[in-house]
Amino acid sequence: MNHSIDYYNKQQQKLYEYMVSLTQNVTGVEKIFQDLIKCLHAFSQEIKVVGEKMHTQISCGNEPDILVCLYQQVSNYLLRLSQNWESTAQKLKSEIAEPYTQFVLNFRQTNRTLNSESKKQVTEIWETRKELCKTQDEYWKIMKQFEQKSQQTQEMIDLIEKGSATREDFQKQFASSLKLQELVDESEKDYKKLLTITNEKWKSFHEEWDNIFANVGLNEQSRIMFTKQTVSSLLKLLPFDKDLTQIEEKVTDLEIKLKEDPKIPILKLIEKKMEIKDSRHQVIQLAFKFQFEEFISYEQWKKININSEYSVPIQQIQPQWQIVGDKILEDEKKFVDKYLTSLFTLDTTDKSEQLIKIKQILEKQSGRNYFINQLIQFHSKSIEEKQSSFYLTLSNEQFQEVTQLIRHWLNYIDLNNLYESEDLYDLLLKSIRIVRKEGRDRINLASQLSDIALWRKIEKWIELFQYINAKKVDEKRKQVELLKQQNQNNIVQKGFKMIGSIFRNSGANQQTQFELNESQICYMIMEEINLFLTSLKLSSDLSTEIIIQIAFQQPRFDKEHVKKLLEKQEDLHNTQWKKLFKSGKIVLTQKSEKYDRKNMEQYQNKVVQVFGAAMKYLTIDDQPWHLLLINRQFSMQLKNKIKKFYLANGQILFSEKTHQLRLKLIAQVLKLEQMKIDYVEMKTKVGLEMDINQLYEETIKLDVQRSLHLHKDKINSSVLQSLLRIYAFYHQEVGYCQGMNYIAGYLYLNFQDQEIAYKAFDRMMNLYFKDLYINDFSKLKIGFYQFDRLLQIFLPELSQHLKDQKIDPSYYVASWFITLYSNVFQYIQRSALLNIIWDIFLAEEWKGFFKTTFYLLWLLQQHLLNLEFDDILHYLGQLIKSEFFNIDNEKDLIKFIQKYDKTLKENESIKTTILQKFRISNRMLKNLDQEYHSFQTKLNQKLTQCLKK
Repeated sequence: MNHSIDYYNKQQQKLYEYMVSLTQNVTGVEKIFQDLIKCLHAFSQEIKVVGEKMHTQISCGNEPDILVCLYQQVSNYLLRLSQNWESTAQKLKSEIAEPYTQFVLNFRQTNRTLNSESKKQVTEIWETRKELCKTQDEYWKIMKQFEQKSQQTQEMIDLIEKGSATREDFQKQFASSLKLQELVDESEKDYKKLLTITNEKWKSFHEEWDNIFANVGLNEQSRIMFTKQTVSSLLKLLPFDKDLTQIEEKVTDLEIKLKEDPKIPILKLIEKKMEIKDSRHQVIQLAFKFQFEEFISYEQWKKININSEYSVPIQQIQPQWQIVGDKILEDEKKFVDKYLTSLFTLDTTDKSEQLIKIKQILEKQSGRNYFINQLIQFHSKSIEEKQSSFYLTLSNEQFQEVTQLIRHWLNYIDLNNLYESEDLYDLLLKSIRIVRKEGRDRINLASQLSDIALWRKIEKWIELFQYINAKKVDEKRKQVELLKQQNQNNIVQKGFKMIGSIFRNSGANQQTQFELNESQICYMIMEEINLFLTSLKLSSDLSTEIIIQIAFQQPRFDKEHVKKLLEKQEDLHNTQWKKLFKSGKIVLTQKSEKYDRKNMEQYQNKVVQVFGAAMKYLTIDDQPWHLLLINRQFSMQLKNKIKKFYLANGQILFSEKTHQLRLKLIAQVLKLEQMKIDYVEMKTKVGLEMDINQLYEETIKLDVQRSLHLHKDKINSSVLQSLLRIYAFYHQEVGYCQGMNYIAGYLYLNFQDQEIAYKAFDRMMNLYFKDLYINDFSKLKIGFYQFDRLLQIFLPELSQHLKDQKIDPSYYVASWFITLYSNVFQYIQRSALLNIIWDIFLAEEWKGFFKTTFYLLWLLQQHLLNLEFDDILHYLGQLIKSEFFNIDNEKDLIKFIQKYDKTLKENESIKTTILQKFRISNRMLKNLDQEYHSFQTKLNQKLTQCLKK
């Protein structure tokens, strides 16, 4: 086994440590010179002060002449002494310190260059030997196959002699063996050719390696000689009471020894450092003799395998080995820890020297890894909470310091072409978490790095994708599996390809389809890269080009996934939306238009408007519907307003009277009396058309039995199945989709009358839910977009956290849209919160849905901010099982919500609180709808343009 590469790797480490110690020597001497200058200058100033005081004593005029004469002599001497030492300090600065500082810069640069060259030499021979190992393995494998084929040929001859095989079989076997022989010959040639190349590189390596040691030795000699001259000059500048002749003779004798081969003492020193001690601290000499690579035949390989536990004679470098100078020293670790301690204790002292040293440590891969890991650990220790936040929040000063260091890090690896995908991936993940607060917004570290040249190199992003695909694929699979489990709660399964939300199925086979294919894994990885791109705030054109270049290099990448990624890129430019704030002039114009539209110049219309505005001061006991009896105009303009107002503001109490009033209001809002349908006739016709109806029969039956099993005593499953079959039959453009069973079940549980329940279900579907299921779910996509944009506006901190965690709204909000939370009935008998959500929805339609959903997320925001990807998805997926939905009356619900919302009063309606919390209007939803279509048009143009490239 060839141990050469192992030996040179260790030698390389020790050489680097040696160069680091030399650097510490010169910087230490440099610091001593600077301290000496400061000391002499301070001494000069103190002597000057004493001399001036003596001169002041003379000027008093109260002393006899004899004392004045003596005082004057002492004063003059002290002032001359001060001037002399000041002059010495200036000479030290110009003749000693400044030239030595310039020498130190050159010395360190030379060592850096030698360090880079040595690293390059070992890396090149390492890579060449890895290729040799690969070729060697291929040769042995082919030889093994050829040996097996030869044995089969011999067996074929024996079978022919026995009459069990024909000559044609032998000819086929022999032809196959000849082809394999050709491959063996070709593989052997490749192996020997690469062996020759490797040994040539070894020869070149030794020449270069000797030169590196010689240059290190020469650099060390120059350090010794220059330092010797500098210190000699220092001795001449300082007053010395001894003769320097003897010292100069001794130095001359020692100088002669330096004229030996410069690399010899370095090599001896390095080899001594590589000595190993046994348990009794006895030195074990390393017996190393360099060996060129040798050709190992297949027969030799078999013997080695039999007699040794090693299967590969050529020793390969292990991944954990540190290459030249990449090992962080213990002193450097302590220095990083000291710096981070000062960072988190808000130390205001000058840190310029510290930052220079930290930047030097960041020039090593292990230094970079240690720094970023310790940064997160120090943050966790510095906060008082039991559970640390997902974000590392720094003050402005801390943030600027860390930004400065990370920018140096990135510029250094870019300038020196030291790109490591693993390091960069880890840094990008951390840079999203490191933030500073600016008002309500978080400014993350990544956003301060957008101008780094490294990001413009598309090939580096491709390498990053390949790294994540190779190293992090198991993690991505776990994420997909989690989304799969989450999807089982999302209750919608028709015609929509979207990761984490809805998947296509057909007819009766409406079962969860979630195949973990390569396309989905690629999408998950690209989604993470897309997060990095948006966090870095790169230009839209560059980000798009990166996405396209990576995607089109993958053999199985869905074009729909590319489109969705570009949607997120375009969405970045919409996040600073104006929140529909209007100028005073626009508001007055809108009010004027509304005034004209309602004919408010007429007195009677003004009266009706006043009564409508006054209703919020009335209660149900005031029986405001009597206003409808005043005249026809009152009835036309106030009828729906009264119904919806009291549906959305009345409390849900345990009382048959209020329950019946609520059902009456729901029926009136949905205008069920105006529906002229013969339910019995429809039911009969559906029963006769079994062939058409059979399409959904099994799915409906299975869903009804599975979803509402807790309500067997109140709901007849055959009646509910019949209700769903009728709707599917008469609305075949929609059919039946999972989720409808919950809406129909909720209405049937409340009305307890199948005809009224069907009318209500038919009306609800046609008014609100039908559009969600048709036209490739385009309306549902708009709903997701509106939800995402409104979340940015009303809950920006939570929105950013979900984006940082790569959680799309479609992952968790789909079932809320499709079922209006009615899938709660899988787990509970009665829910006050569910009734509140439905009442607000019927009164305010989709804006009511957004208000109630955002109120829930607002209550849970602080908890969600401390969770990460899988925990967030699990928590939101289990929300319908939580205590929020398990309380059956509003009074108890208020007490429970007060744990989250301290401002909520016991005598205040939750509905009123929700409606006043978020000012979401129909105009806002309409503008977002228009924004989405405008955005889609722009996106399609951009996608088409990219595809043409």
